[in-house]
Amino acid sequence: MRDNKSKTNLPLRLAFAAVLLFTLVVALGLAVTAGYFREFDLGVSNALNMQRGDGSNWLILTMQAISWIGGGIQRYIIVGILSIVLWRWWGLGSALAMGLTTLASAFASEVLKIFFARIRPDLVQHLDITHNASYPSGHANNAAVLYILFIMLVPQARHPGWQLFAAFMILVTGLSRILLGVHWPTDVIGGWMLGASFALMAGAVISYREHQQQGSFPSVLAP
Repeated sequence: MRDNKSKTNLPLRLAFAAVLLFTLVVALGLAVTAGYFREFDLGVSNALNMQRGDGSNWLILTMQAISWIGGGIQRYIIVGILSIVLWRWWGLGSALAMGLTTLASAFASEVLKIFFARIRPDLVQHLDITHNASYPSGHANNAAVLYILFIMLVPQARHPGWQLFAAFMILVTGLSRILLGVHWPTDVIGGWMLGASFALMAGAVISYREHQQQGSFPSVLAP
């Protein structure tokens, strides 16, 4: 009985977690624009920022490649391909969840960038092209929502190996933005939380719809 009640409350718990994370994104944005966490940002950035000619050109190229995957038009191409694959193998609902959630998350990131208008770090020469404000990191946001949704929507991806790969890609994508000198660490943290909040909200919607239609919860969210 307790287990059934826990499953019934799953959409509510996921939605609450999503709202909480989004609230933390806004709170962190207000804090960093007010000057809080500056010592943290400076300390981590000074430790991790890379520069050309310091013997790490191979690492710069690697981080640029990883960053390239998570930004620009190519990230939407990747999302489009994943959505088509999801549609083919797991149905239209999964495809829409991937496509619409990633688009909504990207739009929210752009709105927050305009609202906070945080200036990019200028500690070292930027090793990647930038076009907009700093907070939150769009790359970190995109990586979090994409890979978390992938784990949620693809049953085979619940294997520990896939989960470890997803966690690695989320981590290294955000880390690349700091190493390349184009984001503060708090930008990346905010991006991760934003992407996770949209992934959890998508999970809440999927879980609720499946519960209403079938009286059971979707396998993609089952343990």
